Amino acid sequence: MKNVAVIGYGVIGKRVADAINLQNDMKLSGVCDIISDWRIQNAVRKNYNIYAATQDAADNMKSEGISVKGNMQELLKKSDLVVDCTPKKIAAQNVAIYKEQNIKFILHGGEKHE
Repeated sequence: MKNVAVIGYGVIGKRVADAINLQNDMKLSGVCDIISDWRIQNAVRKNYNIYAATQDAADNMKSEGISVKGNMQELLKKSDLVVDCTPKKIAAQNVAIYKEQNIKFILHGGEKHE
């Protein structure tokens, strides 16, 4: 079973997370974002593990009563694959992190996949 992380829990990310959660050969290791509003609350209701992309995001999530499991780097360590659903410029920045961590990744925003 492959552990899969979803980075970016917006319009695309929430659907990707739900699809992963339905697979027999995959386990959703967690979702990571910067938001602390109703969108991430949907992930909380589904009992997904929540990770914060930044320290500010973690602080905001905690102030909203969201149980944060850790940061993005911690989520990557628990994952075999990442599906990045962040906006184009953010995903491009994240590629360097994925390569540094030597983790396989899929970009879901139209970026060039080198």
